[in-house]
Parts: sequence; structure tokens; C-alpha cells
Amino acid sequence: MAFPESGAEGTVQVADASVLINLAATGRCAEILAALGAPIVIVDVVLQELQRGSANGHGVLEHIEPLIRAGQIRVAALEAADEDPYLSLVGGGTADTLDDGEAATLVVAARLNGIALIDERKATAIAAKRFPGLDLRSTTDLLFATLPDEGARVGPLADALFSALRGARMRVPPHWQVRVVEVLGPQRARLCNSLPAHLRHPLDREADALPN
Repeated sequence: MAFPESGAEGTVQVADASVLINLAATGRCAEILAALGAPIVIVDVVLQELQRGSANGHGVLEHIEPLIRAGQIRVAALEAADEDPYLSLVGGGTADTLDDGEAATLVVAARLNGIALIDERKATAIAAKRFPGLDLRSTTDLLFATLPDEGARVGPLADALFSALRGARMRVPPHWQVRVVEVLGPQRARLCNSLPAHLRHPLDREADALPN
């Protein structure tokens, strides 16, 4: 399949399992992916991970498979050119390796001059070293880019953030954390355990700092 060159409108975006799990938790997966206006690709390695998760009771595939059948998500396979970079990412010391799906996502995105949709801290750090020219985006990036921010702690964006944080324990990159809490509001933020504690309970922290 042919994809646009990097930087062009509609640049292919290759999604890791973590992002698809988060999007499924929002209940707006199809809407969000359609709003991106770009080809969405999932590597067959990642699809297999989701299939194994489905066998263990996770419900992500019920959101993803209809989009694959409709052509909204395309499934790609690792090619011969991917073998060496892929093996270098999954083999070696623990500190320098990724799981199969993360490695496949980065390698295919780099080969296609596309964008990698990935959330995990370790994966983004390794990607910055191994593929410095690769554009990385998180689930949080996608939600803010595609859903209206009504600024009232209610509405599609606030609801989607809350659902992904509560239902999938979405990781929020540090540069988004304060803004996410602002959109959620303090009551909802307190319920999202994947957010840092000092943002979920700012008043408690201030009280602890007061002199007795």
C-alpha cells in the first residue's frame, strides 16, 4: 500500500496496543480515529496482542475489529527490511528493550515515514534515541486534537479523558498533566489513580506543608 510522505496531510499513523486500549475505553474510538483524517495502521504483532487480551476477558477487539473490516484501520506486517531494527529492540538488556508490539509499531512507523501513536514512557524514551526523526503522539495528544474542549469540566473531551484514565489507566505525558487536571476538574481528577498523586490531591499536599 502507498502512504503519503512524512509531513504531508494524511501522514500514516501507526498505533500501538496501549493507544487503542485507551481509545476503546473512551467509547469514541471510531470518532477519534476518523477525526484524525489520516490512514491508521496497526501492525499484525499488535493485533495478536489484542487478540490474546480479548481471550483473557478484555473487550478492546469489539471496538477495533469493526474498524478493520470497514477499512478505517489497516493491518500491516513486518517486512524483511524491518527484521534487524525489530530484533535489536526486542533483544538485549531489559533497560534497552521493548515488548514485541511496541517495537513493531516504532519500526513500521519509521519505515513508512509516519507517526507512531504510543504511550509508554520507556518506549517513547527509546524511540527518541533510536528514531530521532520519528514523530511520536500519545493518546492524550489525540484526544485534545480531535475532541472539543468546552472548558467547563463536562463535554466530550473531559468525558473521554476520564473514561480512558479510569477504564484503561491511561498514562498522561508530563507536559499534559496539569492541563488534563484542569479539564477534568478536581473531583474527577481525584478518582484517576494513574495521574500523579500531587495533582490528584493538591489541597492535601498544601495542608501537609503548613507549619504546625
